[in-house]
This record gives sequence, C-alpha cells and structure tokens, in this order.
Amino acid sequence: MPLLTVTVVEAIAIGVLALLFWTVWLRAREPGTPLLGAGFALAAVWYFRSDSLPYTGPFIDVPVLRAWSIVIGSAVVLVTVGVAQYLGFPRGRLRAFVVALWLPSAVLIAALAMGQPVRHEVFHVGVLLSYVGVAVLALRRAFERPGQNHLGLAVALLFMAALPFLLQAVGVPSQQLKNFAGIGLAAFGMIVLTISLLRRQRELGREVASRTAAEARLREVNVLLESRVVERTRHLHELIAGLEAVNRGVSHDLRGPLGGMSQLARLAADALGRGDPSMAHRALPAIAEQCDASVRMVCSMLDLARLGEATPRREPVQLEHIVRSAFEEVMLSRSGAQRPTLRCGELPTVEADPDLLRTVFVNLLGNAAKFSSKTQVPRVEVVVDVEGDDVQVCVRDNGVGFSADAAEHLFEPFYRAHGTAFDGHGLGLSIVRRAIEAMGGRVWAAVAPEGGAQFCFRLTGAAPSATPARMAAHAA
Repeated sequence: MPLLTVTVVEAIAIGVLALLFWTVWLRAREPGTPLLGAGFALAAVWYFRSDSLPYTGPFIDVPVLRAWSIVIGSAVVLVTVGVAQYLGFPRGRLRAFVVALWLPSAVLIAALAMGQPVRHEVFHVGVLLSYVGVAVLALRRAFERPGQNHLGLAVALLFMAALPFLLQAVGVPSQQLKNFAGIGLAAFGMIVLTISLLRRQRELGREVASRTAAEARLREVNVLLESRVVERTRHLHELIAGLEAVNRGVSHDLRGPLGGMSQLARLAADALGRGDPSMAHRALPAIAEQCDASVRMVCSMLDLARLGEATPRREPVQLEHIVRSAFEEVMLSRSGAQRPTLRCGELPTVEADPDLLRTVFVNLLGNAAKFSSKTQVPRVEVVVDVEGDDVQVCVRDNGVGFSADAAEHLFEPFYRAHGTAFDGHGLGLSIVRRAIEAMGGRVWAAVAPEGGAQFCFRLTGAAPSATPARMAAHAA
C-alpha cells in the first residue's frame, strides 16, 4: 500500500485548512472560524483513517464504523454551524428552518452513539441536510448584504449537499465516493476561507478609509487651530503694543497739560498773593485751554474704547447727508480756520451703521481740513465706488500728506506723523479703523493722485443692491 494515497493527500489538505481557519481566528477573530477549524480537523482525522475502515454492508453496525461515522458527522455539523455563525444566526422562521435541518444529523449521531445500526444512505442524507439549511441562510444574506460573495457561498453549500448524489448519478462506485467528496470538501473549505479573508479585507479597507478620513479631518482641525493661535497671538501682540502706545501717549499728552495747568495755577496764586490780579486774569484762560485739550483727549480715548465693544447695525444711510453733516460739525469745531472746499457730488445710499459711519467721516474730514489748512486753496474730496455688493469710499485732500515710512503707523493710537506741527492727540485714525472694522470693513492710507493724503475704506455687502442674505453673511 503506497504511503501517500488520495485520501491521505486529502487529509493533509483538509488539515492545513483547519490550521488556516484557526490562524484567522487568532489574528482577526472572524466569527465561526474556530468551529470551522474544529470541523475540518475532525474531517482530516477521518480521511487519515478512512482507507482502513471495513465495509460491512448497507448498515453502520460495527463499533469502529459507528465511532468514525460519529466523527465525520460531527465534522459536518461543526462546519455548517461555523458557516452559520460566520453569516450571522438568523431569527424567526428562518432560524427554526435551519435548526430543523440540523436535527437529523443530531438524531443520527445520537443513535450511533447508543449502538443503534443506521443505513449508510440514511446517514448520508441526514448529515447532508445540514448543508441545505445553511445554504438557504446564505441566500438570504446574499439578498440582504449584496456584494459580499454570500451567493457563491450558498452555491458551494448546495454543491456539497448534492455532491454524493451527483457522483452516484454519473456512475461513481460507492467505495470511491469518499475520494471525490474529500476533494469537494477541500475546495469548499478554500471557498469559505477565501470569502472570509475577502470580507476581512473589505473591513480593513473601510477601517483604513475611516482612519484616513479622520486623520485628514484632524489635520484640517490642527491647521485651523494653528491659524487661530497665530491670529490670536498676533491680535494679542497688537493689543499689548496698543496698550503700551496708549500708556505712552496718555503719559505724554496728559503730563504736558497737567504740568502747564499746575504751573499757571501757582503763578496765578503767587500773583494774587502779591496783589497782582492781572497775572491771574492772563493765567486763567490758558488753564481753561489746557483743560479743554485734556477733555478732548479723554473723550477721544473713550470713543476708541467704546468702538472696541460696538455691535454695529445695518440700515439704509444717505451717504451724502452723513458727509455734509459731518463736514459742518468739523467746521464748527474749527471756527476761525480757513474753510476748505468740499467736493462730493451725488453720493449713494448705503447699508451701514449710521453712528459709526458718522464717526468715521468726522475724523477723516477733520484730518483733511486740519492738514490742508496751510494750503493756499484747501480742498477736500469724497469719492465713492460701488463694486458689486461692496462700497469703497475715499477721502482726499491737498494738504501736507505723509511719508511712505509713516503710512504703516498712521492708524496706531497716539501716532502723529507731523509731530507737534498740527494740533491733536493721534487718536482720530485709530477711531476710524476701529469703526470700520466693527462694520466688517477695512481701511488704508495712500498718497492722493494730486498730492496730499487719501484715506479709503471698503464696506462689504454695503451696496443698496446687496441681498439680505449676503449682507448677513458679510456681517457675520
């Protein structure tokens, strides 16, 4: 007798499949693979001994045959239960149907265990019914979960149930059925193992895709957080720099008037003590002027602080009315100074906060009038461009202008490009920037086309044609 018969080779192949199923269980915890491994292991043992088993007729009535029939029957039950666990045990009527087709195997195995003789054909039919029940379950899963190869698994299960009968139909002798059945069992095991690995591969693919997407979202969040940190840090530096500038400006601009008032008050007191009221009369107007300058600076600082907490509103504003009203307010505060020519033409209606917009024009027109006051023919011009939903406004003058180095500092608190050559505290343009930014816009300085200074600001969504949705989006 040769060392490697067909059944021994089949036993080796089936045993390798058992090891592979257990490996899949240890590595991936795939449902059903431990039972599949146990079932294929029992089948491998049976095929190792199958050549030495005697044939005693149509009944399984010899103890050794009963024992090994129990082994192969148990192997089939374990394999089919493992496949059912892999597919997911059904509920309701389908569960009852599958269990009902397992019962003949259990009854026949129990009968053999109790020493009862069983016909070979009855045993084969009863055991093979287990494949039919699980095949129906696989068909159900194929309709419920398409694309997971469950239909192929159902075909393989039905093939295993019909294989012995097909072989007999084509004339294969009963003694050789086990050889072909072993090949079929090995092929079936490879199909189940392949389908299991493919499902695991799909799950890993979904997990990788999910983790990749999560990592991408995490990177986006990190980039967003980093940009926010950079923005907040920049804003914090600006606040610190602004506070330092305010501290220096307040110290400088208040020290002068307060020191002057203190000195003049002492001189007036000394003069009154000497009986010289004329000195007191000269000192008191100077003290009042210094007080007015200090009050104006404090009011400007309060305006600057108030704008930092302003909540703007949007409503239709007649720009021409705001400009002319602000210009007249500036002229009243500069009584006695040369009145510049205002050129603004016909200005449109815009969507903006009227109070903030008036504050902007009072400061810009006031600066234009102040810095063009030494010009022979002072002139102030307001130009408006409407671009889509945005409005751009420029206030120009023909005054002394400013240097390129000073342009980037003009909007800093207490910055004065021309030093003490002109009155003021250097807060007007800071107030303008705060007001424009509160309305969601931006402001910048440039040299006017004909010399002098030009200050422009752009308000997004302020054009009268802008829809409410767009205005709300720009305001947000």
